[in-house]
Amino acid sequence: MSLYQTLYFMSLAGGFAGLLSWGLTALLSATLLSTRPAMADLAAAALLGLMIGLLTVAFSDRWSGNRVVARYVLAGGLIGLAAGILGGLAMMPITENLGETLPFLARLLSWTLVGSLIGLGLGLRWVMANKMRVVHACLGGLVGGAIGGSLFHVLGSRIPDLTQALGFVLVGVGICFGVTLAPILLRDGVLKFVSSGDARAQAKFGRSGKEWEIRQGDTLLIGSQSLDLNKTAFAVGVQVFIPDAAIAPRHAILFGKDGRFYIARHPDINNPQGLARYVLRVRGRTVTTSQELRAGDDILVGRTAIKFLTKKEG
Repeated sequence: MSLYQTLYFMSLAGGFAGLLSWGLTALLSATLLSTRPAMADLAAAALLGLMIGLLTVAFSDRWSGNRVVARYVLAGGLIGLAAGILGGLAMMPITENLGETLPFLARLLSWTLVGSLIGLGLGLRWVMANKMRVVHACLGGLVGGAIGGSLFHVLGSRIPDLTQALGFVLVGVGICFGVTLAPILLRDGVLKFVSSGDARAQAKFGRSGKEWEIRQGDTLLIGSQSLDLNKTAFAVGVQVFIPDAAIAPRHAILFGKDGRFYIARHPDINNPQGLARYVLRVRGRTVTTSQELRAGDDILVGRTAIKFLTKKEG
């Protein structure tokens, strides 16, 4: 799907995560935490982080065309849970000191902090591609948490019967919206799926017009290796996954350097056998080592055609 379709559905995932965490928080508050109301903020932040971690990882892997692997979803949930717990612990003194005198500021600071920590955790999936993506996700979560927390306070006071449910949904949407939007706004270019001679790739990406954002400093691996074959604990091994039988598990590397972008064969196929078996062409010419990309370049990887676009064109 396109980048903005991803933004829309990630926001829906955040809203659903917020709704689930509200239900669980309400249940805990009525039972286990009924005598310890001060722990409600901690439970709320922890559950929100858990649900956002679980749902966003499952969603992003599903809509990337890859498999949804339980260990990655679980890792995302645990990282989100840890971020939520840290945020919840920081929320408690803020609420105690400012909750009665400055309720809006308390809500704003609390959810801004929680959003930034959850965004930081989610951004760790991209640490192997570009460490700045972690920073971008953290900033996106910070802004999203601030917006969600503000709406939580303003709208919640006007609709008292739905304050908690609406607030959780808005914060969940805000965090996921911010984490997803930040990389889109800060991108320097886009790889856009055009067509594929492989039926699986065409079925997965043909209608949605799949796009992958790219930016300076990135080192993106292009290949057909699915997530369940990766050896990493959480990070995405193949950032541009294309289920094309003519594409090697690790086929090519796209990287940005000094304001320019290049594509090169992965070392696994940079040999006579790889050159004969696996296709990598830019502007119709076979790439044997590395090739600089220009705006609008057509790239053929295996039997799949993709296009390189600059930020303005994308």
